[in-house]
Amino acid sequence: GGGLVGFLCVGDELGADALMELALARQLRPDSGFIYADETRLSADGQEREPFFKPDFSPDLLLSTNYIGRPWVADASMIDSLLVAPADLAMAGEYDLVLRATEAAVAVHHIPKILCARGPVALDTDEAGMAALGRALQRRGISGEVLPTPMAGTWRVKRALIATPMVSIVIPTCAAHGYIETCIETLRSKTIYPDYEIIVIDNIPASQMAWKIWVREHADKIVDMPLAFNWSRFNNTAVDVADGEFVLFLNDDTEFDQPEWLDALTEHAQRAAVGVVGARLLYPDRRVQHAGMFLARNGIGRHAFRFAGEHEPGYFGLSLTQRNTIAVTGACMLVRRSVFDALGRFDEAHEIVNNDLDFCLRVHQAGLLTVYTPYATLIHHELASREGLEDVYDLGHFNSHWRTRFAAGDPYYNPNLSRNADDYRPDDEPAESVHAGYPLFRADDIQRILVVKLDHIGDFVTALPSIRYLRSLFPRAEISVLAGPASRAFARMEPAIDEVIEFSFFHSRSQLGERALTPEDFAELAARLTPRRFDLAVDLRKHISTRDVLRHTGARYLAGFNYLGQYPFLDISLEWDGDNGLQRKHVHVMDDLMTLVMVIGRATNSDRAVIRGSIDAVPVHELPESVRNLFGRPVVAVHPGAGNITKQWPVEHFAALIDLLIERNGVNVLLIGGPDEVEIADSVMRSVLHQGAVASMTGQTSLVMLPRVLATCVLYIGNDSGPKHIAAAMGMPTIGIHSGVVDAAEWGPVGARAVAVRRNMTCSPCYLADASACPRNLACLRGLDVTHVHNLAEVLLGRTIAKSQPRGFRDFGQQALEVP
Repeated sequence: GGGLVGFLCVGDELGADALMELALARQLRPDSGFIYADETRLSADGQEREPFFKPDFSPDLLLSTNYIGRPWVADASMIDSLLVAPADLAMAGEYDLVLRATEAAVAVHHIPKILCARGPVALDTDEAGMAALGRALQRRGISGEVLPTPMAGTWRVKRALIATPMVSIVIPTCAAHGYIETCIETLRSKTIYPDYEIIVIDNIPASQMAWKIWVREHADKIVDMPLAFNWSRFNNTAVDVADGEFVLFLNDDTEFDQPEWLDALTEHAQRAAVGVVGARLLYPDRRVQHAGMFLARNGIGRHAFRFAGEHEPGYFGLSLTQRNTIAVTGACMLVRRSVFDALGRFDEAHEIVNNDLDFCLRVHQAGLLTVYTPYATLIHHELASREGLEDVYDLGHFNSHWRTRFAAGDPYYNPNLSRNADDYRPDDEPAESVHAGYPLFRADDIQRILVVKLDHIGDFVTALPSIRYLRSLFPRAEISVLAGPASRAFARMEPAIDEVIEFSFFHSRSQLGERALTPEDFAELAARLTPRRFDLAVDLRKHISTRDVLRHTGARYLAGFNYLGQYPFLDISLEWDGDNGLQRKHVHVMDDLMTLVMVIGRATNSDRAVIRGSIDAVPVHELPESVRNLFGRPVVAVHPGAGNITKQWPVEHFAALIDLLIERNGVNVLLIGGPDEVEIADSVMRSVLHQGAVASMTGQTSLVMLPRVLATCVLYIGNDSGPKHIAAAMGMPTIGIHSGVVDAAEWGPVGARAVAVRRNMTCSPCYLADASACPRNLACLRGLDVTHVHNLAEVLLGRTIAKSQPRGFRDFGQQALEVP
């Protein structure tokens, strides 16, 4: 039929939201015949379980290892067409099926969320994996062989060279430190590729005549460039005299000790689907300098796995596997001459840096792949060629082309990984969605309740009214009570209690306090309770001494009193103020326990309507003339202002988000806000690239009229401020962008389709009112990437998302090269 088929092994554990996320992804991207998500599994060294935040579909990585893992689902009719029977799966293995399914799928989509914990069972052996790759090469018409690697579960697909066309090796030099001599001599002595020419761009000072003479004696061609160093212009000029079908751009501070380095690059550059190929570069001490690039913040590309050991596999083996990346360094970059010319060559506005990144981004935009291969490894004495030169490039010019690419994220670098480190480590302060308010669960789903009441007799009696109240809220549930032996008699007198489970936590005399329990005692308790599969466990004691007992109950939801934020594992909690000397109480303990139970009952409330009654949208013809033209398409309301700068997401982030929504989601944008926010709105308007699709009513709408204006829109996005609460209360899809000043769980938007997005900062909530007092310069806002907000917006818009994978993304056979 038209459904989805998935695959699981014994021991795999799906997340509670996994099926929903997979179905939603298919609904939004109906052309995706194959969908996969992130998981936790053993790391490359097999020592620890780690979150594996995967790249988007990377065909070259998939030919190196089955990184798809689990969970994945595929179009049922497509799987049916592959004629896969259970016996075939057992014989050929999961890797074989993944390779075949991704070949057949029109598009492959990746959900950057952990939806599965991988179990210990491995269906495929290394032999089965190698055989699966061999069959894949045969099906795809790829000449080559599959070679094992020292790292289990990974292979090298070594493609045969269809031909050995000339490679023009272009080397700019100023002869700094004499590295050009090492470069050319090791290149000629070590390289076994048969047909290449060396073109040296002579930027050597006239005072270094000996070096000028030397390069003329050892290069095949010389291009004199006595001008100020401009890497882009120098290389563009040199290509004019190149005779090769391929061009290798090479720094003069590289050296070679690997005979097949150029063959390893050319085997990928010969592929029609590939635009650029890059090598692994090592520092002279054999640590990694470059293993591909990924997009960081502020228009910067970072070198992956910099300073890692030469033989360290890196994050799930990615340092030592052939894979696709968004870019590679221009220090060693192989390109087909036809692609280089068709894409407009290097942009000479980028004189020193970002020229390689800019070109690789154009390669990606054209639908061609960039390949990183560790099987071409060079030594790189970094910066020797341009020692003392500033990193000159036109940032405004660069951002005008690539701001939305950075905002959308690097397809080969998971948004849950840190952009501030090179080693692919998970972000330790990740963005997260917060759904404020209830419901947390449905009342009918709570079938087994455990009440923890390990107090003395008098304290136990005070809990009886709250247990009866709990019974009234969940009349169909079975209520068990975990209590001391002395409380059993009183428990039997209460009809709301179905069962008493004994556990001696305190001595019988209160003066003696807690018993000296051991970890073994708690392990024995967990062994007794966990098989009961309680849906809810609640600790009806205000004091914190018994709170950790909840963690041994195995219950799905935990409720109790919190104290100074010490118990983040509680799903439902009330704050206990503690017992402070000379501070009198005003509420009886029974009432406090009843209040906790009342809050548990509120967790089942599915009514999230805050403002009742319908709100009539303002007729489009009554809106200002400057705004009316927006409504030829769906309109998203954006509020870029805030009452305090500590809650103000940066203007440049709003501008990038707006451009993304316009480009990718077919909407226009209406800016709203108060009279004191006109300057911020104007700044956003000046910053957006698609100004014709944006208009502003900032300062033109009263609070009374605001709901009617919002009712004309399909989505609201704004900072933590009043309009956010109004939009959510109306029931419209709402995204609140939250800083770490207050807790989004307390102040997030409440509505049927409302969500807050924040970074899970170690320093929040801080409750700072003055931005200058923040020691991290509001990293909670500056570091909240546009990618996460845009992903939420796509879901809440609920509109089918057009196929976003560029042409040439799949590499099956020899495809014709198409470059716009």
